[in-house]
Amino acid sequence: MFSLDPRSREPIYSQLEKNIIKYINLGIYEKDSMLPSVRNLACELGINPNTVSKAYKSLEQSGVVYTIAGKGVFVNGKKDLDNIQKIALEDIERVLKDAKNIGVDKESIINLLNELWGDN
Repeated sequence: MFSLDPRSREPIYSQLEKNIIKYINLGIYEKDSMLPSVRNLACELGINPNTVSKAYKSLEQSGVVYTIAGKGVFVNGKKDLDNIQKIALEDIERVLKDAKNIGVDKESIINLLNELWGDN
């Protein structure tokens, strides 16, 4: 379901938030659809329920989801795509800096980009 990297410097709850926003923007989670319960999602991902709860609370504070007491957490609608792209670019920048610091050569990065975009 979601891709979480426990080795990342980014907290798991933040990774989970980004994954949920991505799924909303892709239409996997539609407006007013219910998200998995905190307990079920935590069990499925093998993470602490408090981590899922923290992600849900943060998403609710930013208006991405809403909670109905006793029923669950529901999708409010699509999040601003410009904001999602900004987050993605920040992630890419972080990864590229890490790659540079461990000695990955620029040509390998360019080849990977060309491969991903089909520019070979």
